[in-house]
Parts: sequence; structure tokens; C-alpha cells
Amino acid sequence: MEPLEFLLCSYPGKCNAASHEWLSFGTHSTDTAGVMRHLLRDWLPDNVKVALESRIGQEELEKLVIFLALSHDIGKLTPVFAAKITSNAPELKEKLSSFGLTAYKASSFPNGRESPHAKAGEAVLLRYAGGTCREIASIIGAHHGKPQEESLIDHVETYGRNFFGPDGQHSEQGQKWESLRRAWLDECLSKAGYSSLEELPALSLPVQILLTGLLIVADWIASNTEYFPLISLDDVGKTDTDKRILRGWNAVGLPAPWKHAERGADEEAFPWRFSFSPNPVQVSAMDAVRKAGKPGIMIVEAQMGCGKTEAALAVAEMYSRQAGSGGVFFGMPTQATANGVFSRIRDWAERQSEDTARAIRLAHGMAELNDEYKAIFQGTAYTDTDNADGLIVHPWFRGRKQALLANFVIGTVDQLLMASLKQKHVMLRHLGLAGKVVIIDECHAYDAYMNVYLDRALNWLGAYGVPVVILSATLPTSRRSELVRAYLNRRPTAQKEAWEVCREYPLITYAQGDDVETLPVKLTDPSRKAVLSVLTGTNVCATLQEELSDGGCAGVILNTVQRAQAFATELRNAGVDVMLLHSHFIATDRAALEAEILNRVGKNSGAASRNGLAVVGTQVLEQSLDIDFDVLFTDLCPMDLLLQRIGRLHRHSAHDSMRPERLRVARCYVVDEPDGELNAGSRAVYGDWLLLRTRALLPECVSIPEQIPDLVQAVYEEPNEGDALRKVYEAHRLKIDKKQSKADAFLLKAPPKEGRRVKTMTGLLRASAPDTEAQGEARVRDSAFSVQVLVMVQYPDGSIGFPPWIRGDRLSASHAPSDEEGRRIARQRLTLPYVFCVGENGDRTIEELERRNRDAIPEWQNSSWIRGELVLLLDESLHCELLDYNLWYDRNQGLLYEKKGDKDG
Repeated sequence: MEPLEFLLCSYPGKCNAASHEWLSFGTHSTDTAGVMRHLLRDWLPDNVKVALESRIGQEELEKLVIFLALSHDIGKLTPVFAAKITSNAPELKEKLSSFGLTAYKASSFPNGRESPHAKAGEAVLLRYAGGTCREIASIIGAHHGKPQEESLIDHVETYGRNFFGPDGQHSEQGQKWESLRRAWLDECLSKAGYSSLEELPALSLPVQILLTGLLIVADWIASNTEYFPLISLDDVGKTDTDKRILRGWNAVGLPAPWKHAERGADEEAFPWRFSFSPNPVQVSAMDAVRKAGKPGIMIVEAQMGCGKTEAALAVAEMYSRQAGSGGVFFGMPTQATANGVFSRIRDWAERQSEDTARAIRLAHGMAELNDEYKAIFQGTAYTDTDNADGLIVHPWFRGRKQALLANFVIGTVDQLLMASLKQKHVMLRHLGLAGKVVIIDECHAYDAYMNVYLDRALNWLGAYGVPVVILSATLPTSRRSELVRAYLNRRPTAQKEAWEVCREYPLITYAQGDDVETLPVKLTDPSRKAVLSVLTGTNVCATLQEELSDGGCAGVILNTVQRAQAFATELRNAGVDVMLLHSHFIATDRAALEAEILNRVGKNSGAASRNGLAVVGTQVLEQSLDIDFDVLFTDLCPMDLLLQRIGRLHRHSAHDSMRPERLRVARCYVVDEPDGELNAGSRAVYGDWLLLRTRALLPECVSIPEQIPDLVQAVYEEPNEGDALRKVYEAHRLKIDKKQSKADAFLLKAPPKEGRRVKTMTGLLRASAPDTEAQGEARVRDSAFSVQVLVMVQYPDGSIGFPPWIRGDRLSASHAPSDEEGRRIARQRLTLPYVFCVGENGDRTIEELERRNRDAIPEWQNSSWIRGELVLLLDESLHCELLDYNLWYDRNQGLLYEKKGDKDG
């Protein structure tokens, strides 16, 4: 039997020993090449293809991807791999013997773990190419998601036994293995249209990363037995390869790239898109696209509630028309804000899907529990199952690593930040983002640590030529400069350019090639004014009652959960109608509270629902809900966030006529300490400098939007040497520097500038971050370790139930819940307070809850919804003990706790 025939028909590439089914090496490689060709022709967005073709050439690109797909598993052609795959399959050992190969035992290769097949494949390619085509070899070595950490030039010689067998390279066995690898390499070159390895092109680092991502997708699809089934030993050689590939590709059914709707994204089509005519900010954003001439970065700075989301989506359509982008990524600060914007973007996305199905993805840890998203996934809404036109949630994109490959992705900004995190399979994030228009909302909400990852992500998006739209109401000029320079991969200069210091507002900043321009927006609506008054913490309740004496609603935004809970209790005791919202509610209760708050004080609320209501909350009220208060009370906080909070005050003019006479003037009370000190909880959240600077610069009245830029810039400006707060500022800068330095530990290196020496991916993910979504999010947020639990009630008879206000039968502690029961339990998620997560308490909390779960509900870990989760079991009175604390849950207050022995919690 000739080597090539043996590889195509008899050499095992994949197998299932239990079912006696398998796949030849040649069949899987050919499957992968077929999928790769379809991905390139039918799925990859035009802008990614153009970017690759501009560096390689159109014809060369298709040749190269076929070569990569065919050769990606060449590292399996080794005796050490054969020993592994035939260890429990004697019938496959017979296949080897038919070519005269010995099926060695795994124990024959004491260093076998040094040559896994991806690593072995890179080493083989380097050896045959004499050290050339290093970039191509690095893609082969990285096709399992992580590039090799060191050069493999001498790997074959160092670990020769793994490649030639125990008797060495010059033995009969060694020569047979060598003949297999040579034969397959020649086949790969021939099928791709090359005559030698020397013809393979040199590739820049961004191109290597994108092609690795594409190869991973092709390999995963071709390895999925639902699409490309294994073959019975009796049916070997009977498969029609072309039909198999077409059948498998059609079974996957990946949606084609997004094409903007035919009506175009201009002012005339705007009402059709969004059901209202464009305002000056939206018109100016579209003007900037036309002025720029080609896609780049755009920053939209405009006041709260002026429709920046719709402006960004209109710009995305125009950018897509210019660049050929295949989708949109919309990044928000939190899960709540992502959920909040999901329906708006869903409605817009539906109008983009006139001819073909488009895949949509809500990308965050709780997405599967979002009813609206679940409805799309199940096909009960927004899906035309007869002709597959419309908006769908495609099953293949459910995996967390595939999330960014869908057409429309709405998620937390973590999904973008993790594109600059050293984490396995980061290439898939790059591939998904490279084909989209990226929109980043609430950009002011990210701290110094997160900004390090955001800036590095912008480095890469700029290198790929990805259009980016950044939205903010309160952005310091220094941060605007950092964002644009990161995208353009340009270092800061001593002399600031005009666009960097511009304080016009609202303002559109956009790149015109390598140049940066600004476009001030001329507003037609009158400005809104808010009177600011400082209150000490001792008279807030009485002042709020007085303000609501004639009706109206009040918003109260405090900086910590415990302050919010305590003040809500004080108001209730005084007879005030209170709704409380913070992060320590069970997810289902929080969702219900948000819906009720929107109903009572949202855009469409009426006087009857608003009058006499006080909505008390933490920062969740700052950005996640479109709500309108008649009067606002807020803890002292940094100026940009204070302005965000004021943006919830007299937000909708439709409510002006129903506001009580005494509340017709917008008034914000800033709650401060009576002795001039700073509140300890606020200091822990924001630090001293920004709080003191904001306190010093508080105006008696603020005019929105005119005063936004000057107030924000004044707070963030560096003080003079003689300033009394200079030492506080220096401590603030030191803290930022430490955060930025800490972020560097797992930061992906920046793309090299054009014209620099070509580098391979070797070492790209050295010292990488843990390979889980939760750990990745923690790395890019510098978040304190958090412990999330599922809250359930355990009754005296041992049965388990939901909190009493949730309907549902009691569940057995000794049987795994059904799929629907498991999903309902998973919705009972709650984040424990900081005291249970910090330092040693975090480990102690997890150990204690794991022990309790093993004792009380051991079978529940067999539920796919609950596996790996921690369940917090409360008694019938909704109390329990944990560590040194008493905990109890109240539907109106959320989770409360007190240290054992303390009188007050």
C-alpha cells in the first residue's frame, strides 16, 4: 500500500473505541479543508477577506487556507500519537500493521507529553522547511488555541523517539514514519497549488492570528460528529468526500455575513430604522462618516438621553457599507446595561435581515436566563422557521468561545477586553471582532485597570482596520486622546494637537486616515439646568419628605449597598413609598424590580405611578435604566459620574407638565459628611482625590450639556505644584499606576507597526490567564474575587423549594432537578457581599458551601444547569448562618447580614 493511500483510507485520525467507529487521518484533513474553503467563500466578512488579501493576495489566500487545513494535523503522523489512539482499539493496530508499522505502547515514549500533535506539527514543518515559513508553522502549532512557548527548530532531533520510534530515525520504522509525513506534506502542497514550502508567504502577526482563528473554527466544525460523523470500520472507503463536505457544511448552516439593508443608513432612512427623525447629534455622526471617507475610529461625546445608541447604529450601517463589515459588537459596562439595550438593538437588527437569517448573541454569563433572548433561541419569537429568514440565535454560537463569531453580539465590554487578554483561544475573539463594527458604550464607566485592556484591544482593532464607535457623555479630554492614539497605534506627543484639547460639546471626533478631526454639534433644543444643593447625612430623610409633599418622585443614588439598605429602611419607617435596587438581590427579584421601576418612573410613566415614590439604589441606577426623577439625592461621587446621575433628573420633557410646582425646577441634593470628612464607603469605591476635587468644584447650578466638558476636565486636570491637594493627587496617580502595572501581567502584546520585522506567534500567550469565562472577566476588571450563589429554601422535611413568592413545587434533595427545574434554579443567582469574598473569607465561604451542598443536595451536581454552582440554602424564615455571620433575605431589602453577637446589621 502506498503511503498516501494508507493515510487517506487506513491511518486513524479519530476514533471511538466503544462504538468501533473511526475516521481516517486523510478524511478528517480533507473535511477540514472543505469547511475552510466554505468559511472563506461563504462566511468570512468582506472586510476580513480584503484585509487578508491586501497582505497576501486573493489567489494566494485561498491556496494558503487550504494548505493550513490539510496540514494542520501532520503532527499526528508520529508513533507517539499512534500509540495513544490505538491503545484501546486493537482493530486500529491491525490498520497500522497493514503498512508495516508497529503499534507501540505508550510506555515506549517516556517523553511523549513533550510532543502533543499540534506542537509536533509545527516542529515537523520547521524541520522540512529548514527553519523558513516560521509563521505558517506557528499557525499549525497554535491550532488548539495556544501558540507554542518556545522555538521548535530542534524539537524533532531532541525528541526523536516520539517521531521515529524507539529504534531511531534510520531504522526501518523510522523511515516509514518519515515517508508518511513526507507523502502527506507533498499532498498538502500539491492540493493547495504549491510546489515547495519555500513558496509559502511570510505573514504579519495580525494575519497569523486571524488565520489561526479561522483554522480553529474549521477544525472544530469538521471534528463535530453531528456534522461530520465517524465511519464504521465496515464502511471505510465508501464515502463520497465532496458530498460528505457539502452535507456537513449545510448541516452547520452558519448565517452569511450581515449586509446592511438596501434603504441605506442616511437621514431619509433613519425614521424607518428607529421610528423617529434624527436629531443634531445623530445627523452630525452620519456627517462625520461621509467626511472621513473611510472607516476608522469615531468618538461621540453627547449628553445623556440624546440617542447616542441610535447614532452609533446608523454609523455602523454606513461603516459596513464602506468596509464590508459582517456584523456589530455592542459592548456595555454591565449585564444589566447589556440586557437593557438588547431589545433596542434586536429591533434594529431585525430590520437588517430582509433577505437572510442573521445570528444574534447576548454575550454574558447570565444570557441563557434572559427570557427575551431565550425566546429567540427557542424559535418562539422573531424567527421565521419556514424559510430561515429573520433573526435567530444559532446553536453553534452558544459556546462561550464562539460568542463573538455571531453577526450581532450584545454583551458586556469584557468580551472585547478579553481580546487583549493572554487567554487560550484568544484568536477566536480576534476573528469575531475583525469582521464587525465595534461599538463601546458608557466609555467613562471603565477604571484605569480596565482601560489598559481597552487600549490594547483598540491597538488590535486598529491593526485590523475595524471600524470603532465609542460613546460617552462625560469623557475627559485626556482619555479621548488615549483612545484615539491607541487605535492609531500612535504615541503621545509633548505638544497636544487641536483635537486633543477641544472642549466643544456635543462633539464628534473621528479619524480621517491618519489625521484626526473634530465636528462640533449645533444643538437646537434648549439646555437643561439643575440646581445643586449640599446636604449633610443628618437631614436627608426630612428634606426628601418635604420635596415630595405635593407629589412627584425622588431618586436616591448612594455609593454602597449597606448605605442604600439603611436609608431605604429609614424612609419606610417615615412612611415613604420606597423601591430599593442594588446588586445583592436575587437575579429574578432584581429583574422584577427593574421592570416595576421602569413602569413607575420610566419614559412612559404617569403621575399616578410616580407621585410619592422614592427609588433608592446604588450605581445600578446610574446607567442601566431609562428613568426620570423629579428630584435627585446622591452621595458625593466623581464629577463625571455625578453628571451621569443628574442625567436621570428631568430626563424626559413629556413629564414636565405633570411635575408638582415645587419640583418644576430640577434640583440635585449632594449628600456629604457633616464634619467635612469623606464617607468611608465612598472612599473605598472612588478614592480621595476625585471626591475632594469634585466637592471643591461643585457649582450651585449646572447647565446641561454646555457645562459638562468644563466640569469634567476641571476635576481630572493635574493640580499645580503648590496646590493643597497635590499630595492627595500624587497618591491617586500612584494608585492608578499600580493598577496599570498590575494589568500588564496578562496583557497581550501590541501588534507590531507596519514595516516592522515579521514575528511569529511563539510565546504570544506565555504566562496566560486561566481558561474560564469568569476568571477571564475577573482578570480584565481587576474585580475583587466574588462568590455567586443560587438561593433556595430547605424545609424541615429535607425538601427544597423556591422563595415563597415564587410559584413552584418542592424539589427532592436526592434527585437531580429536571432541565426546566434546573434552569429556574439557575435564575436564583445572587452575589454575596464583599465580606464573604475578601481574602481568606472567600476560600472559607466556598469550602463551607461546597460541604453543605455535598451533605444536603449531592445529586444536584448532575444537573447541567447547576453543575459547579454553589447553592445557599436558607431556612423557612429565609435565614442562615455563614462563617461568623447571620444572613437573611428580604424581598424588599435584598440580602442582609450581621456579625454574630452584633445587635445591628
